Amino acid sequence: MKISRRQLALVVAFSAMLSTAHAADGEIVLGQTMPYSGPASALSAIGKVQTRYFQMINERGGINGRKIKLISLDDAYSPPKAVEQTRKLVESEEAIAIFGSMGTAQNSAVQKYLNAKKVPQLFVFAASDRFADPKTSPYSISGMTLFSTEATIYADLVADTIPHAKVAVLYQNDDYGREYLRGFKTQLAKRDPAAEIVAATAYEVTSPTVESQVIALAATNASVFLNASTGKFTSQAIRKAGEIGWRAQQFLPIGSNFISTILRPGGLEYAKGAISATPTKSVGDPEWANDPAYLEWLAFMKKYYPDGDLEDQLNFTGWNIAVLMTKVIEACGSDVSSANLMKQATSLNKVELPGLIPGVTVNTSADDYRLIKTLRAQRFDGSHWTPLAEKLSVQ
Repeated sequence: MKISRRQLALVVAFSAMLSTAHAADGEIVLGQTMPYSGPASALSAIGKVQTRYFQMINERGGINGRKIKLISLDDAYSPPKAVEQTRKLVESEEAIAIFGSMGTAQNSAVQKYLNAKKVPQLFVFAASDRFADPKTSPYSISGMTLFSTEATIYADLVADTIPHAKVAVLYQNDDYGREYLRGFKTQLAKRDPAAEIVAATAYEVTSPTVESQVIALAATNASVFLNASTGKFTSQAIRKAGEIGWRAQQFLPIGSNFISTILRPGGLEYAKGAISATPTKSVGDPEWANDPAYLEWLAFMKKYYPDGDLEDQLNFTGWNIAVLMTKVIEACGSDVSSANLMKQATSLNKVELPGLIPGVTVNTSADDYRLIKTLRAQRFDGSHWTPLAEKLSVQ
């Protein structure tokens, strides 16, 4: 039996109506994948804190009278596993959106599938420009400052403070590292054509150490060290540079500037003087000791996640993005369809979040999916991050 175009359209519309009605009548199901196992398991702190956050929300009555069920599955930081688990979340668990999933490669692997099915891929922990491309992927949006935004700011800082710099770069051999290097290189060439990237060395995420790469970079006598690495590799690079006496001005990415988990293992004395930029408050920093929003997070952790690490920035960041997701669902009212979820997520105007530095807000539009465009530059003094300026903007 042939089905006319009109009949097919009615079937699609009816299916969408059923999906919306399902969410409206009962709980709203969100899905995510996290590396609860494997080499990047420390990153799963995001999922742990967010599931507890929605537990709190449900105890308070939910959102617009509906409970939120966040199903967080293990993908072992493996793209194929992320695909398998995401399909399960959408097709078996009937998640209306994928929220906060971890990893550039993992989110890239499911991006085409989710956009084809018009399932919102919201506020993922992946900062590639591909998650801020409404023309190609209208249902995908990052929950982080984009690599290009951050790298541009560091290039501006180098051009403004270290004219004709000689720059050495350590970067991860994947989309993250290559995109980061490309953004920095492009902006530096614009701002200071006399500056030079004298060496750029990659490492594999499966490598045991990056010490040999750091030694080779130091041999160039570069005046700037862009340490575009992650996790243990950032700690290793900080320590090795310090041990061999390489005193270049070091720049650290947002995701690698955590004092307790990155800088302390690398050696606080070796990290002293490093520059980073961030839109968020730093956990454990005296600057925020009496900040009402920070105290709110501490109270949440004490009640709902007492075994969570109060010095782990991921626990703070995960909570902050969960607050944003709550605001989007609240704005949807009774219509939690895919279209309305994306409409609300891409029409955020000067939205304040408790984890953001005062003056930094979330802004999106239908043709600009960049969540954060304002950062504050800061320097590590050996124990804390101290501001270099109020804020820096990238338009």
